[in-house]
Amino acid sequence: MKKILFGTTALLAAGAFASAAQASDPIKLQLGGYMEYWMAAADQDKDSNLNVNSFDIQGESEIWFVGKTTLDNGMTIGVQVELEAGSNNNGDDTVDESYLFLEGKYGKAIVGAEDTAAYLMSVSAPSASDLGGAWVTSEGDAVQYMPTGSVRGLDVIPNTLGDENKLTYFTPKFYGLQAGVSYVPSNNKGGDDGWATADGTSIVSVSNSESVAKARDFDQAWAFGLAYGTDIAGIGVKASAHYVTIDMGGTDAGRVSEGFTDGTVREFGGGLNLSYQGFTVGGGIKRKVSSETSGAAQARTDGFAWNAGVMYAEGPYKVSLNYANSKTEGDSRDGGPTDGHDKIDVIRLGGAYALGPGVNMFAEVGYTDAKDETGADASGNEGAYGGVVGLHLNF
Repeated sequence: MKKILFGTTALLAAGAFASAAQASDPIKLQLGGYMEYWMAAADQDKDSNLNVNSFDIQGESEIWFVGKTTLDNGMTIGVQVELEAGSNNNGDDTVDESYLFLEGKYGKAIVGAEDTAAYLMSVSAPSASDLGGAWVTSEGDAVQYMPTGSVRGLDVIPNTLGDENKLTYFTPKFYGLQAGVSYVPSNNKGGDDGWATADGTSIVSVSNSESVAKARDFDQAWAFGLAYGTDIAGIGVKASAHYVTIDMGGTDAGRVSEGFTDGTVREFGGGLNLSYQGFTVGGGIKRKVSSETSGAAQARTDGFAWNAGVMYAEGPYKVSLNYANSKTEGDSRDGGPTDGHDKIDVIRLGGAYALGPGVNMFAEVGYTDAKDETGADASGNEGAYGGVVGLHLNF
C-alpha cells in the first residue's frame, strides 16, 4: 500500500515537473478564513463535581493564507497555511494546518499538516448551528458549553488522528465515487520537522527546523476514506465510509515511561445524508477498538458513537434537531485503574440566519446527560442544560 501511495504521488509530481510544465503566473497568497464568537449559558446538575461558569463568552477564528497556480500542462500546485486565534477548548493560538497540494487528471495529493482523508470525506448528522457535531461528545475535551466533567466520550467523525505531517491522496471522482488514503509516519505530534530517537524521549533537530522536543505518539498510521455523492430523482445522496489503523509502537524504555505498550488502535464507521426540497436527514456511526493500555495521562477509549439529525433550510433560514450517543469502555479520563463504561447522550436544537454574504447569526439549546461508573460524583450523573447565541463571519 505504501508503495502504491508513493508511486501515485510521484506520478503527480512528475507531471508537475515535466519540461512543458511552466506556470503561467507565480503563486500569490490570498487571505481567507472565519471568525466566530458566541455567548454561552449552562445550568449544571447539582450533583456534578465539576464547577463551571454559568455564563461565558467563547469563540475561535482562523486566518488562511492560500495560493495556487496552474501550469501550462493543466497541473495545479498550491499551498495553504492556517493561523488559529481565539482558540476554543483552552488551546494555544498557533498555526493550525500547513500543507502543499498537487492536483491534476490523476487526482489530488496533499503533503504536510492537514487532516486525514477519512476526516475530510466524512459525513455525519446535519446541523444548522455553526458549532457543529464536534461539540457533541469530544474525544479530547469536555463539551464546550455543556461540560461532561470526567466522563469520556467519542465523536462520530474520524478524528483520532489530527494535523500530523502526512501524505494524502484522493482519486478522481468516478460517477460520484471517490476514494482517499493518508499515511502518517512515526509521529512527533504537532508536525515538527525532527526525528524521534530510539527511546522516543527526544528528537534530533533537522537543519532549518524546530528543535522543540515532542512526545512520539505512534509508529505509523493509515487512514482510508470513501465518499459518494449523487442525485436520484431529485433526492440528494451523500455517503461516506472510513477505516483508520494506528500502530502504537514497541515497548522501549521511553514508550513504557509514557504509559504505552505495544498495541494497535483501529476505528471504522460511516455516514449518510439524504436531502429533498430543503429537508436533510442523516447521521453517522463510529466504532473504535484499542489494544493500547493506558498510562498516567492517557485513557483508552474503546467505544461506539452515533448521531442522527434532521435539518430544514429555506432561503436565509436553517433549523435542525440532533441526537448523539457515545459509549466508551476504556479506563477513566485520568488514567485510573477502573474501567469507566462512560455514557453520554446529547440533544441539540439549533438554528441559523444569514444576515448577509458571509455573515451568519446562530443559536442553539441543548441537554447533555453523562453517566460515569468510576464514581466521579455522588449520583454518577452529570446533567447539563445549555444554550448559545453568536455570530459566524466568513472572509
